[in-house]
Amino acid sequence: MKDAAAFLRGKLRDVPVSAIAFSQAEALLVALVGWVPGVPGFVVRTLFYKMLFKRLSGMAWIQPGVTFVETNRLVVGKNFGVNTGTYINAIGGITMGDYVLIGSNVTISSGRHTIEGRMPPVFARPAVPLPIVIEDDVWIGAGAVIMPGIRLRRGTVVGANAVVTRDTEEYSVMIGVPARKIRTRDAEA
Repeated sequence: MKDAAAFLRGKLRDVPVSAIAFSQAEALLVALVGWVPGVPGFVVRTLFYKMLFKRLSGMAWIQPGVTFVETNRLVVGKNFGVNTGTYINAIGGITMGDYVLIGSNVTISSGRHTIEGRMPPVFARPAVPLPIVIEDDVWIGAGAVIMPGIRLRRGTVVGANAVVTRDTEEYSVMIGVPARKIRTRDAEA
């Protein structure tokens, strides 16, 4: 138990008590509303996240089992949908436009850990916040990873399991690890 207390003191030494209290309350409430089933669950989650997010416009289609961290740094436009198993960490701020669709098991995290030098251990280093911007009409396929500091431009489609490590062009279709552009979405369907 003494080791656990020392570990927590080390990790949280520069974190204000109010931030710790918010993150703990946020985690508990996200877990509670995250598993309400059916249409009532979508309504409950939308109303709940309207209170927690920095901004959530319109209704949101948030499936059960989605994890949000640092919700007070998350801005989401209208017609937002996100599937089960997705992890969104807005430590560096995340802004999403309208008509954003996120598949299952996607990771979007706006913080990174530095790896330069050997000390202190990577685990002990604070996250470096790098904002992410996801513009209008973006679809992120299942299992994709959006790295910190990235901008997904209007109309981008990210293929399943792609890892986006750089900004995209408008209406680009991105696949692979690291993600690369394979084509541009046509103007006419």
